[in-house]
Amino acid sequence: MARVRIDLKGIHRIRKRLANGALAEYHYAWRGGPRFWDSTKPFGKDSVEYVDAYQQIMRKRKPSEGTFQAVINAFLESQDFKDMAPRTQKDHRKNIVHANGIERTFGTAPLSAFADPRIRGRAIDWRGTFAKGTGDNMMRTLQRIVSFGYDRRMISAFHFAKIRKRSRSNRAEIIWLPEEVAAFEKGAPKYVSNILVATMETGLRPGDLRRLTREHIHKISKDHWMVMMPTNKSNHKQMAAIPVTPRFRKLLDELPAGQDTIILSSDGEPYRNPDMLGRAVSVWRDRLGLRKQLHLYDARGAAATRLLAAGCSIAEIASHMGWSIQTAHFTLQSYAKANPTMAVGILDKLMAHEEKLKSAAANGEDDEDELIEGNETP
Repeated sequence: MARVRIDLKGIHRIRKRLANGALAEYHYAWRGGPRFWDSTKPFGKDSVEYVDAYQQIMRKRKPSEGTFQAVINAFLESQDFKDMAPRTQKDHRKNIVHANGIERTFGTAPLSAFADPRIRGRAIDWRGTFAKGTGDNMMRTLQRIVSFGYDRRMISAFHFAKIRKRSRSNRAEIIWLPEEVAAFEKGAPKYVSNILVATMETGLRPGDLRRLTREHIHKISKDHWMVMMPTNKSNHKQMAAIPVTPRFRKLLDELPAGQDTIILSSDGEPYRNPDMLGRAVSVWRDRLGLRKQLHLYDARGAAATRLLAAGCSIAEIASHMGWSIQTAHFTLQSYAKANPTMAVGILDKLMAHEEKLKSAAANGEDDEDELIEGNETP
């Protein structure tokens, strides 16, 4: 569950002992106001969902006409926002309700401020109050909202085009080494090691891996099986088709006969939130004394390497993994070099692709400076 820090004012909290002896807690937006949370909710008091539930009520209470808050409200209620993947929606909401986030910083600003070219500098200065990666992420959401308002003529000018990233974050060189994977499998409980192995063998994101069931496993020939499922990132509009490797097949064969969902938590139930998969891996990573830089997402490089070895193009792998072409290339190169037994033929393919990139750059077809996604002039 993603956590967010913000100082919420005026919340009226009530605790009540129920007939069964349990202690229930109820939160109201203000004394006498509507209830927006209670202890039966699937999210906690320090979550993005909690803050968003509170803010939804406050947005209706406070007049927003003529301010940037009106654009924020329209964006959150739009079909554009509803069509985004759940994880993308959560990221945008978190950036909006953050303690120093978009709503708190720009919400009360008059719409005329966004027609003034100086708003660009104000936004860049605001971004500088965060760590590099966080600031770039905040800016991406702000750009998306301003673009939305400009497209709908709520804002008369767009001054956020081509803002350079502060960070060129690339975790491609951070990979799980074979000995680290072996140590994790040996020391972690089976239900946790299955998360890492399944990620390495399929490349699925936690949100998709969490809901993977036997129904998604299809036999395509006598000895070949495929994982076929719609992905969360595409809002279930695109189908992932992933070969079942021998190692993943072994994991499936070792599951109890009656277990339909592939990945279960310690209580034998599906994980309620995709973040919990990465958290479980990180907890056992620390307990086993492995590098703290390692995260669950870093295990996806193994799956990408196998896709390349199976004949998939760099572009196909980048699309499947949700990477840029450059990230896919660098990740594959790093993983192949760290795993000599898997490097046969892979580095040759990567070198050929690298020559194509150099040729494209020489012809002016590739911009070395990376821009924040979605920030071209509308």
